[in-house]
Amino acid sequence: MKGKLRLAVGLVFALINFASAQSRISLSEAIDRSLEHSYSIKSLQHDSLAAAHELSAARLASWPTLSLNVTSFYVDKLQSIDLPISTIEIGSHENYQADAKLTMPLFAGGRIATQIRLQREIASSKRYILEGERLQRAYQTRKAYLNAMLAQAAVRSAAASAARVNLINDDAKNLYRAGLADSVDILDAELALQKVARAVEENLTLSENASVMLANLIGLAPGEAVAPSDTSPVPEFAIYENLQITPELINRAESRIQRSRSRAARLAAAMTKANYFPGVNAFGGYSYGKPNKDVFNKSWNDYWTAGLNLYWEFNLGGRSIKTVRAAHESVRASEISERQLQESLVLQAEIALKNLGLAYRLYNLAVKEYDMNSHQFRLAREKERAGRLSVNRLLELEADLTAAEQTLQASRISFFIAQNDYLYAIGSPEIYGGL
Repeated sequence: MKGKLRLAVGLVFALINFASAQSRISLSEAIDRSLEHSYSIKSLQHDSLAAAHELSAARLASWPTLSLNVTSFYVDKLQSIDLPISTIEIGSHENYQADAKLTMPLFAGGRIATQIRLQREIASSKRYILEGERLQRAYQTRKAYLNAMLAQAAVRSAAASAARVNLINDDAKNLYRAGLADSVDILDAELALQKVARAVEENLTLSENASVMLANLIGLAPGEAVAPSDTSPVPEFAIYENLQITPELINRAESRIQRSRSRAARLAAAMTKANYFPGVNAFGGYSYGKPNKDVFNKSWNDYWTAGLNLYWEFNLGGRSIKTVRAAHESVRASEISERQLQESLVLQAEIALKNLGLAYRLYNLAVKEYDMNSHQFRLAREKERAGRLSVNRLLELEADLTAAEQTLQASRISFFIAQNDYLYAIGSPEIYGGL
């Protein structure tokens, strides 16, 4: 039994040393590598570039358009005119024609300018979507990093408990030899040592799992693990005291996306109104070919053309009116969604701030609780060594100390997890930095 316990304890500490040998990474570095590795961000970057090219294409719609057309064909039979002394054929068996035409819009009823503004809003929306994905990725990485820190803290707490229980086990053996303890005390100490060894292994496994999840976010190969190198500072809440959540404080990409969509809906409505107006294009052309205009001489010749083109469409069933009305309803729906989103984001930020305050208060309570349990355990161990306290009672106090230590570590890191939620809720750029 004793050999097995020593083997178990040795295995636990060997696993702890293996975990400490993992590669280390800081929080800011983890976020940078995660943003660089994200496939969603890479995809959205290309979407944003595509929207930028579409905007450029819309701006070039007001430029002249050059069209070229070249045709060559053979006709076996031609029309002819019978005269008293001869027959005149109209056209040529061999036909060659080359046309070039330059068209430039002079008036489009606001279609081109509105389309440019619409594409600008679409491009802005794509950039905001990319910004929102980056913020969410940083939030997820930061949370995974803090969870890995929390798991590491649990391992350290369990290891410290194992060391304390191991000392209690040695004390119990010394007291037994001095006649101040019995075999039940020895058995209690060995059972406690077995339980704490299992707890260390369980927490170590959870820590390794958290490290693998963090490694996956930053782009390491499957199965590789990475451990946080940062240590959590002492939580501070002074900067959040008396802070009021207002819409101006919220800097989330979602709100900008919705505002851009509302503006795009209004521009789409303006596009439908443009159907009420005519359009005018100016054009000029050059034609060269055989027989071209001179169908009787059948020789190469050319000519120039220039003029204006007026186009104006009317739907007699009132389709344009219905389209305009539908566009205006879409604008109203988009504006309502914008107000709803703003209220939702403000509420989310208010809840995150309240949770942050609660996390800070729980941390302060955990500090006091740990100090009291630590002092109590030191006094109890002195009494146990003097034979005035049972080993079983000391083990109970050690379990209370371990629980208080774990609560303290968890509450300390939970404060920064709550802070992460708050930074995400308001869209703060601090979420990309360290602790």
